[in-house]
Amino acid sequence: MSQEKKNNPHQGHRDRMRERVARLGIANMPEHEILEFLLYPLIPLKDTNPIAHDLIDRFGSLENVLDTSPKLLLEVKNMTRNAALYLSALPQIVKKYNIQKFGEKPLLDTVAHAVEYVRQLFLDEKEEAIYMLILNAKGMLLSSCKVGVGTLSACQLNTREFILRTADSQGNCIMIAHNHPSGSPLPSYDDCEFTRWLISLAEVLGITLIDHIIIAAEGYYSFRENDMLSDYAGAFKMYMDNAKASDKYSMKIRKFVDKK
Repeated sequence: MSQEKKNNPHQGHRDRMRERVARLGIANMPEHEILEFLLYPLIPLKDTNPIAHDLIDRFGSLENVLDTSPKLLLEVKNMTRNAALYLSALPQIVKKYNIQKFGEKPLLDTVAHAVEYVRQLFLDEKEEAIYMLILNAKGMLLSSCKVGVGTLSACQLNTREFILRTADSQGNCIMIAHNHPSGSPLPSYDDCEFTRWLISLAEVLGITLIDHIIIAAEGYYSFRENDMLSDYAGAFKMYMDNAKASDKYSMKIRKFVDKK
């Protein structure tokens, strides 16, 4: 063994790691080695193995590292700003990659297809969020956007954004999806009332709410699949009918008073 190798036992380590990744991939590598490999081009002048170990020790797992803000990642010794930004951007890149695999206008004509698609929308969401999907009559997705954000226990819809997006679209159907970071997909009372209100709003706008899907770690819940939407259908019509009846009653009372 040469004196140079004795002085630097890690010489050639990166080349050996790259060869192993090229030959076997990274799926079965330990988490710290995956991080070490990802950091090679971002921190070229330092040994990234101890940095990777420190990241796992600090945040607990590869998933937690990638879900951590650049500000917190920079608290780890020898981390760089570029490396922190890159690691925190990876989940967003994966999300975009997964969504693009569905094609430009995927057909979400079944609950299963819809769940498979909307699950990708929440890959990088750590708090509750609401997404609106606009579809044509055949179930083809025309566009999707986030229309609400919130905390772990509450989410607020941006009503103005919802109405503007709906009015500006060529679709006649909408689907709403939101997540439950707590783990259970079962709808709360507020979720049910929110769905009732959405159906009324959709009726006002002249479109149809075809489903409200809740995504969670433990599965999903579809209001359509559980026949919940039919319970709320016609809510706005009933309100308008009641309003018309009330108006007729008011007119009769007014005429009676006028005669007096």
